[in-house]
Amino acid sequence: MDSRANRSRVEQLRETMLCIPEICIERAYLMTESYRETEDEPPVLRRAKALRKILTEMTICIEQEELLVGRATGKRRAGTLTPEVNYEWYLKEMETLSTREWDRFQPLTEQEKNKMKEFLPYWKNNCLFDKYYAALPKNISSFEGKTHISSGPKTNMHLAHCAPGYQKVLTKGLNDIKKEIEHALASLDLTDYKSLKKYQFLEAATIAIDATISFAKRYAELAARQAEKETDSRRKKELERIAEICDWVPANPARNFYEALQSLWFAYLVVMIEGWGPGMSFGRPDQYLYPFYKKDIEQGIITREFARELIALFFIKLNGLTMPFSSEFVQSQPGYAMLSTITLGGIDSDGRDAVNELSYLFLEAEADVGLHSEDIVIRVHKNNPDLFLSKACQVAKKLRGKFKFVGDETAVQQLLVDGIPAQYARDYIVAGCFIPTVPARSHNMGGDFINGPLMLELALNNGVSRLTGQQMGVETGDPRNFSTYEEIWEAYKKQVEAQIKRMILPIILSRELYAEYLPTPFQSTLFEGCIEKGIDVTDGGVAPYMTQAIWFCGAVNVGDSLAAIKKLVFEEKRFTMARLIKALDSNFEGEGDAEILHLLKSAPKFGNNDDYVDNIVGDVLGHARTTVNQYKGFRGEKFILAASSVTANLPFGKSVGALPDGRRAGEPLSEGGISPHQGRNNSGPTATLSSVAKLDSTKISGGSVLNMRFHPDSLKDEIKMGKFVTLLRTFFESGGYLVQFNIVSGEILKAAQKYPEQYRDLLVRVATYSAYFVDLPKELQDDIIARTEFQDI
Repeated sequence: MDSRANRSRVEQLRETMLCIPEICIERAYLMTESYRETEDEPPVLRRAKALRKILTEMTICIEQEELLVGRATGKRRAGTLTPEVNYEWYLKEMETLSTREWDRFQPLTEQEKNKMKEFLPYWKNNCLFDKYYAALPKNISSFEGKTHISSGPKTNMHLAHCAPGYQKVLTKGLNDIKKEIEHALASLDLTDYKSLKKYQFLEAATIAIDATISFAKRYAELAARQAEKETDSRRKKELERIAEICDWVPANPARNFYEALQSLWFAYLVVMIEGWGPGMSFGRPDQYLYPFYKKDIEQGIITREFARELIALFFIKLNGLTMPFSSEFVQSQPGYAMLSTITLGGIDSDGRDAVNELSYLFLEAEADVGLHSEDIVIRVHKNNPDLFLSKACQVAKKLRGKFKFVGDETAVQQLLVDGIPAQYARDYIVAGCFIPTVPARSHNMGGDFINGPLMLELALNNGVSRLTGQQMGVETGDPRNFSTYEEIWEAYKKQVEAQIKRMILPIILSRELYAEYLPTPFQSTLFEGCIEKGIDVTDGGVAPYMTQAIWFCGAVNVGDSLAAIKKLVFEEKRFTMARLIKALDSNFEGEGDAEILHLLKSAPKFGNNDDYVDNIVGDVLGHARTTVNQYKGFRGEKFILAASSVTANLPFGKSVGALPDGRRAGEPLSEGGISPHQGRNNSGPTATLSSVAKLDSTKISGGSVLNMRFHPDSLKDEIKMGKFVTLLRTFFESGGYLVQFNIVSGEILKAAQKYPEQYRDLLVRVATYSAYFVDLPKELQDDIIARTEFQDI
């Protein structure tokens, strides 16, 4: 195939993904039909049989020019429904999904809506959401959406912040994995009652394996039928090869790179169909696919150009999956994000440079595609070649940022802190948004958000919300009577500790219900230990390598505010606590408040390499980490802290009144997680990175997020690009964890707001994922524009 044909194929299929996604109801309908047929069976067997019914009966399609085949839905680009998690909001919002401001979908047909009205009510009292709220103490979920945001059953997501061991499918094949299951079944002592649950899990895993093999063979048969009718000789050969490949994998070990990529795609699709949710990651494909690529190149089976094309087509396929969220939750994660990360580079399990030819090919293929769903993570280690990091930065610039850059030294240390052995920790990947995890060995549950700035507001108002007058927190005293900074700090800590304590039981309950009612037997076969133990991954199959994160939002607002109070009230005595509280109560609109506001805005701000405030932000996160770390789940899973808001800084901000950092009531909170508040880091990029590097990221083991924005001219030539690479290396050598960039000018972003049709594929880094700028609501667009734009390195 010549390069023109390759580009034409990639460009043609890429274009099909630049559209508003549809909703596909097939999975939900078939899931419901299966559950109606299996009322009296154990949940794990019901899940496996539902998966079998879906894979057997869902619509399949091979599009013109496709070389990699398989869809997770019956439509080209679509989100699916997961009524087994939460069904009710689908009925309430089916009419507005196509008109709402956040993440619009194409209108449902009348036939689809009528069908939904028929089958969705089955899930009343049967879905996880209903079971969760029926079991939860009635007063424990108070102020949801203000003090905190839950990410469990309310979201309609399955547990997905992990990376199954896809390498096992490629090297062994599903038939061999099935033999493992048969051996485990034969080893059970069925006189022991505890073996019954294991037997059920292993039977379910067998059903899931067989269903996956049959699913691939459906595509083999479809390709063969299309080949018989095809008149174009080139396409006929392609279809015949597709038929041969799908007949062989994933049932058997892949024999070459093409088969390995197709087998990987089938395994991912089934994992997603079984338990749909953002954050299901691919691990390190440049590592586990490299032996197939190397052998093919050495034997002349494949060309470098064809391998690049296949990877590009793989990226395009990823963009066919999305997930509809309710109008409430989507405000915390807009942009159709699936967060299916692909981690490249770094070191291997022995600490050696892991960059190889495939690492570069993935970068080149991404430069060809540049859509939003292929979420590339660049691991950076001092042993990695400058050429690789330079190439990654060049592609990132072309795509206006796009990549996440992560420091190996810090990430490995984070996992060591959580008890992961060194050889596994060095093989880490970033799952979902930003969580360091180990493929096939650890299972993480994404976080519930805590509104840090609201905790400070409660400390400054005796537990009462300034905006609603409700008693949301514990009583910590009248701050007007506080005579020292330490009293403010102690009151704040009590509010945080009380709120985190309230969050623990709902999180544990959520995880237990997922394990009981929504196990994932197919996914479990790809995690180490699950088959041997006879335990589903959701039920502790990978214990002790399980974690549960709490995501702290607005740490920088808290730090900036505390620094202002400490300096202006207690050290310089520019005004009293009573005067500050009066200004906050009036949202800085009362008589004499302008001067107060000016002083507050002039106080030290995080992101400018000022130890005074940087250390306070460190104290804020250190206290939150210590508080979170004291809790454990039912199976001993560790509670860990992450510093991130995704986009919860917008809805959270609407619940917070004026703050002592100079932020007015209702305005967005600081974005990212440890990003300086929008527009306050005015001392240059080096100062920003220096502030962040002072935070002990090794102990924020759930990960953290720093967003930065550069004008494209700041990286316009080799010299400036070299400075950018040096800046990155210095940040990671200083202890930084994760940084990501928007490399786009404010002028372009404002033009895209005005003329969206001219900027359909303009990518921006929203939080820990990319999205098309024109798909975002104006509120979020404005928040991105407000981020400091650096003109030079």
